[in-house]
Amino acid sequence: MRRTTALLIAAHVWLGPSAVGAQAPPPPPGGADPGLPGNPTQPADRANNPHPTMPWLVTSPYGVVQRWVWMPPQPVLVNEQIVYEPGFWVAQTTAGYYYPTRWVLRESAPGRYSWVLLNGGAVPFAR
Repeated sequence: MRRTTALLIAAHVWLGPSAVGAQAPPPPPGGADPGLPGNPTQPADRANNPHPTMPWLVTSPYGVVQRWVWMPPQPVLVNEQIVYEPGFWVAQTTAGYYYPTRWVLRESAPGRYSWVLLNGGAVPFAR
C-alpha cells in the first residue's frame, strides 16, 4: 500500500496533476461514429478520406475499385453503313481491369454481321 501511494505521489509531482487519473475525452457532439475513418459523408474529400488500398476497405478477388473508365461507342462498317457498338463502363481496380458483359458486332459469315454477347471478366495488369 505504501509503495502504491508513493508511486502515485511521485507520478503526481513528476507528470503534473492532470496526467494522474486522466480519463478519455468525451465523444464528439452530434453522434458521429469515431470508428469510421475519414469523412464518409463527403466522398470527394481526398484530404481526410482513406486511400482505396487501405486495409479496412472491403476487397474482392478483382481488387478494390479505384475508378470507372468510360469506353465510348465503337463504329463498325457493315455493308457500307456505319453501325455503333454500345459504349460501356470498365472498372479499374488495384488488380487490373474488370470488363462487363456487353453486346458486340461480329462477322458470322462473309458480309454478314450479328450481335454477340461477349462475356466480361477480369484482366490483370501486364507485368
